[in-house]
Amino acid sequence: MSPRYNLDVDLLRESPTRSINRLVEKFKREGRDIIMLSAGEPGIPPPIEVRKRLSEALKEDSMRLYSYTPSPGFLSLREAVAEDLKDLGGLDLSPDQIVIASGGQATMFSTLAAVAEPGDEIIIIDPTYFGYWNLISYFKLRPVTVVASPEKGFQPDVEAVKEVVKKGRTKAMIIVNPDNPTGRVLRWDVAKALAEIAVDNDLWIIYDEPYKTLVYEGEHIFMYKLAPENVISLNSFSKDPGIPGWRLGYVYGPEWIIRKISLISEAITYNPPSVAQYLVLEYLRNRDIRRRHIEYVRRVFIERRDVMIEELSKIDHVEYVKPSGSMFIMIDLKEVLRPLGLKGGWFAEKLLNEMNVATVPGEFFGRSTENFIRLSFSTETPERIREGVRRIRELIEKILSKRT
Repeated sequence: MSPRYNLDVDLLRESPTRSINRLVEKFKREGRDIIMLSAGEPGIPPPIEVRKRLSEALKEDSMRLYSYTPSPGFLSLREAVAEDLKDLGGLDLSPDQIVIASGGQATMFSTLAAVAEPGDEIIIIDPTYFGYWNLISYFKLRPVTVVASPEKGFQPDVEAVKEVVKKGRTKAMIIVNPDNPTGRVLRWDVAKALAEIAVDNDLWIIYDEPYKTLVYEGEHIFMYKLAPENVISLNSFSKDPGIPGWRLGYVYGPEWIIRKISLISEAITYNPPSVAQYLVLEYLRNRDIRRRHIEYVRRVFIERRDVMIEELSKIDHVEYVKPSGSMFIMIDLKEVLRPLGLKGGWFAEKLLNEMNVATVPGEFFGRSTENFIRLSFSTETPERIREGVRRIRELIEKILSKRT
């Protein structure tokens, strides 16, 4: 008889983007050219000046880039993050209110582990980033969903949030802004109302903001300024400056809870990767380089987004909301799929297998988007985005012709 394992592991599901990437890798080895409209990462590397400085540092005959670091990250990096947040949003934080972690996913795990206990109710917006559904299941929390409809621009429904809050039972609400998967940027009145709900009901807002510099219309709201005792903000360097494979992120919030999160982070990874910390420190310290890079990435992403919108506008029976931030567009295929009793996962699989276009099924983000697929405009060129959406249109027309 084999040794047993913790059955709670079965509560976890593989990330859809990881499974898609595995399939894409297989197809590429077979010689197939896949148009990647599934990627949740930027297609632009960090600034060349910063990469050159790192390459010079790697030539040093020392252990500086290879040694253990303090568990919450280098003090110099936490100071640089504090300065960056002051520059971007006018926040006044001490380094002790910041912990550097091994990527955004690690910040999610450590934060939920620090604030929630089995049975606690967590308000979660439907749709939302798929990683949260996994962790809520694993920690045996009770998700209370509030649907953010495309008719309202995917803005959270404040009145619906008020209705489901139970003082003493609701532990936290999770808000992603700018949003993954919808690209929605939170309105000021909505953010203010959610902050007031948190303060009035003694609950946390877990505010996931890794796309905060990728806002194309409107402005990013730093929720911490509205409720500093109730907000824990999660951030990642995967999107800006663009090092998703190097796994680096950070959390900031009230100092006492950041100490708890830091303990959990230490127990998981001991310390964040030193070489990634060095690169990001160089990036944040060089403000002119950072500003130029952000402006360049925004210009590129706006061009790619607008090309995708232009091509989507040519497709009948498809609905979408133009994103104001992040790198995604959710497209609604209910008119195509519902009459057939099918979901977005079926369409995404068919699109990949028959048309060589990778997307992400909407059901991974929540029940309200089962008939959606998520498209990313972050990695492919405008020409390949046009071709990818043209293939989506071709598949839709093929499906509709068979119905008639």
